[in-house]
Amino acid sequence: MRLLALRNLNASAVAKTMCLMSGVCKAASTIRMVRDGAKDLDAELLDGFASVLGVPVAVLASLTGVRPSERSDGPSPEVADVAALIREVRHLTEHQVRELADAAEALDRG
Repeated sequence: MRLLALRNLNASAVAKTMCLMSGVCKAASTIRMVRDGAKDLDAELLDGFASVLGVPVAVLASLTGVRPSERSDGPSPEVADVAALIREVRHLTEHQVRELADAAEALDRG
């Protein structure tokens, strides 16, 4: 959870990002319960966190002691790229992030 906080992701942002990046869709309250120790980390959440962090599931499994799911082979190259972008964006100012978002939206509109 601290690795996610270092990326400036609160529980709500983690839940949204995890759903988009991995397909593991959990409520922010579930993320908070895991953070606070009220809910155990399971294989599905481990997969989701690995995607958001851009690390192999095996690395998180070895750090947490949680057994990964059978389908866990780590994030795809595209997901790893998005995770790297999340890691880098945290160094930008709020104004720079807004400019980047505006530029991305303009590109998306064509």
